[in-house]
Formats: sequence, structure tokens, C-alpha cells
Amino acid sequence: MGHLYSDGKAVDVTADAGTTVNFGDLYRIGGWTGFALDAIASGDTVRDLALEVSERIWKVKLPAGITPVVGDHLVWDAVGVAFKAGDTNLAIAGAGVLGVAKVLVVKNSNGYAAVQLTAQGTRV
Repeated sequence: MGHLYSDGKAVDVTADAGTTVNFGDLYRIGGWTGFALDAIASGDTVRDLALEVSERIWKVKLPAGITPVVGDHLVWDAVGVAFKAGDTNLAIAGAGVLGVAKVLVVKNSNGYAAVQLTAQGTRV
């Protein structure tokens, strides 16, 4: 007989060696896109953390080179499941591209915008 394993709102992942993870920032780790629920320094030996993958809304730092408007979808700037950080590896999606997050509040003067995860692998 099956039983509930998780509510599916967070998944456990392992960050790549030498990477830094900041609580609350958006990442792609191990094929999952989500908001970090832990912080990991680049020199830490324990690399396990949880990523929130639900569709709640977070304010996250975006790359300096993009200025999305409300409603824009964001994508990772390169294909693959390698480690990616939202403050450096996000781009504005083109039509028909798989989006990872939708902008709900424009980026402020400190570089932060409110975003909501889209379902993992949603076409925009």
C-alpha cells in the first residue's frame, strides 16, 4: 500500500562543491529549480539543502543586465542541469521557451524583484 512521502513543496538536493548558496535565493540544483531554504558557504563540506519548489512568491536578486517587466517569464541562460544562481544566470524568456519564474513586481533599485515559480518545465 502506498503512503504520503512529502507534500511536494520542497525537495532535497546537494549543491556542487565550491558553490555558495544563500537562503531565499533562486537556484537550479540537481535538475530542480527552487528557492534555497538553507545557506551553504563555498567551503562547507555538508552540501545538502532543501529547495522550495512550490509556487509561492519570493523577492530575489536578479542579474544586473536584465530589466524584466511585470508578466515577463524568466529562464536559465544556458541549457542543462548544472548549478545555476538566479542573481547571475537568469534571462528574459522568448516566446515558447520553458520559463522557470514569472515576474510579479519589477526589479527595485537594489536589484530585487518579486517572482513566482512556474510549474517545473512550463511553456510560456
